[in-house]
Amino acid sequence: MFEIKENVLEKRKWYPNPLTQVYNETLLKDKKLSSLEKIDLGIKALLEAKGLNDEVKQNEFLEPDFVQMHDPFLFKDMYLTCEIIAQSLDKREKILIYGDYDCDGITSTAILVRLLQELGADVSYFIPNRLDDGYGLSEDTVQEVIALKPNLVITVDCGINNYAEINTLMQANIKVIISDHHQPAGDYMKNALAVINPQVATDNYPFAELAGAGVAYKIAEALVNYLQVEEIDLSPALCLAAIGTVADSMPLEEENRAIVALGTRIFKDKAPLGLRTMAKNFNTSNSIEASFFSFVLGPRINAAGRMGDIEPALDLLLSDDISVVEKSIERLEELNNRRKDLERKIYEEAITKIDAMPKSEKENIILVADYDWHEGIIGIVSSRLMERFSVPVITFSGSEGELKGSARSLGNFDILAAITSAEEHTISYGGHLQAAGVTVAKEKFELFKKTVIDYARANPVKKSEISDRQYSLELPHELICDEFAERLTSLEPFGQKNEKPTFVLKNVYIDQWREVGQGKHISLDLRLSDLRIVSGIAFNAQEFSRIFKQNDSVDLLLYLNWREWNGQYKMQLQVLDMAVPTLNSLIWDDVERLENTYQIEINQINNLEKMYGINRNQFSVTNEQITNVTKYIYQYSPELGKGFNIAVLARAIVREMQLFLNPFILLRILDMLSEILILEIQVSDSYNCKINLLPKSEGNLSIQESQTWRNLNEQGYIIHE
Repeated sequence: MFEIKENVLEKRKWYPNPLTQVYNETLLKDKKLSSLEKIDLGIKALLEAKGLNDEVKQNEFLEPDFVQMHDPFLFKDMYLTCEIIAQSLDKREKILIYGDYDCDGITSTAILVRLLQELGADVSYFIPNRLDDGYGLSEDTVQEVIALKPNLVITVDCGINNYAEINTLMQANIKVIISDHHQPAGDYMKNALAVINPQVATDNYPFAELAGAGVAYKIAEALVNYLQVEEIDLSPALCLAAIGTVADSMPLEEENRAIVALGTRIFKDKAPLGLRTMAKNFNTSNSIEASFFSFVLGPRINAAGRMGDIEPALDLLLSDDISVVEKSIERLEELNNRRKDLERKIYEEAITKIDAMPKSEKENIILVADYDWHEGIIGIVSSRLMERFSVPVITFSGSEGELKGSARSLGNFDILAAITSAEEHTISYGGHLQAAGVTVAKEKFELFKKTVIDYARANPVKKSEISDRQYSLELPHELICDEFAERLTSLEPFGQKNEKPTFVLKNVYIDQWREVGQGKHISLDLRLSDLRIVSGIAFNAQEFSRIFKQNDSVDLLLYLNWREWNGQYKMQLQVLDMAVPTLNSLIWDDVERLENTYQIEINQINNLEKMYGINRNQFSVTNEQITNVTKYIYQYSPELGKGFNIAVLARAIVREMQLFLNPFILLRILDMLSEILILEIQVSDSYNCKINLLPKSEGNLSIQESQTWRNLNEQGYIIHE
């Protein structure tokens, strides 16, 4: 079994969503239901699993519209905000939009700059340099702003916790409006003239999860209403708000769902020129999906901030000159390519450092640092390292005696709490459960590192939370059809808190397959029980051919996609994971149960034969098996370091090396190699494992000197050929 984001050999336990199981039983067993009735029932099950139990709520979800967006004047300070801006417009005062360097901050800036330009304002923007200034307002950036002599500063996507900096601006006789969506600090006190932030508890705005761009859009919506300028079309602002919402990984529910759904619907006609041009260049479909914001627009806009060259991103969003737009797209592409090159380099260097770490420094959390790494890239590197090693990661870069870290977490692990445990060794830090930033003095780094590792050891990630995969429904083969795939699009846009539904499809046959994408991906023709052939794609599945062959029966974990190709839509199965159906053999189907019994009676293997009725040969190890398993491990060690399931690895070795092997024998050989210090093996739930080769040393022990070999030999389970 494999999981596309990590490794083709990694088996994840699939488990059903309990909220859909009553419906699932009916779908699989009720032969009287028509195809249409099954489609309706499947959609109903998916909606109720989201907590949408009545028809009104379901219809609202399926048909997002402007009526689902709240009145912007429900913000307590919105009338005051509009009044202050209107006065500045009347007096021709200078207005400055103070933004942030990420995609949410840049789109927020563009929303208000575009609107105020259209209203004839004297408006400019200021976005801090990520590398020199850091996030939000600082003492230095405030002085730069004061030097520009604005009359009014409106922050977007920042400012809520910059009490001292806001005071400095106000004392300089500059009016300040804060618009933000971040959580106010515990000691928050309002000192700006007006604050628009759905996270402020006393504000009582009905939806707290707006992005910074969503908040900026609400201000634009309110201002147009307040000034009664009906001729202004806010459609471009809505498209920008949709991008910021998706790029900032905000939950796609309630008002956010309406913003993104409406934004994608009008994008190709109403988005700013630069974004429409990007869609023509990079989007092959006639429709726009939220994934286009996540994987195409977001990374390119973010690259400008990461690389410290923000202007191309603002030119893209603000200019109506096609020549300026084309130059900005070209520059953003250059920046994004540089970002990818740097990311690859730092990632590879980080892996080398991590491989050299002792096990105690990487089994629960990883802290890896280098003074030469680019500060704008370390957050992405932390995410990739976290995916590879399945533990939280903090990646640090340095300057002037300080190390700045970007942290990413997974499962139930609270990375902010881990950093807080080492608060006394930090200069500054902030963030939330899954992501955080921290600055540490060079001389305090080792103390900080030790304290965080101790915290992680005491509060480890629950392996089941990262190794198991919940699916929405098990589908009968007749639901693998165009009609159901098309109906699933009514659940879009997909993203945070509205994840794309995953399905299980059992007993499918591999009819044909071929490598695509320079051998990285596998294109599949799959045969269903009614003999229909359907197409599928498995991304990053380079090891597929070592595990599966033509006519193999497999179980699939998949997305059911409705894809456009050359102007026509068709269904496609996106394979996320594959499993071999049960073989009705205990030694293959229940590795964990057999292994647990063996560990209890390690010196009485003959009892396993009697207890489970398994032939003696199934427990016996040969030199040929030891030699071939060792060769395989050396050949594929980088992949095995990412994680694999023992039964699937045994199957892969059987196919590639053409020898008899099973999971029990493979585990004994791995024990032998571990005991003579050839490798280290980490076993997690359900016998998902990781293997790392150890550095070669002089005078390595022979396999016959391992405790496992001697134990098996004494019991007669080593076959001497």
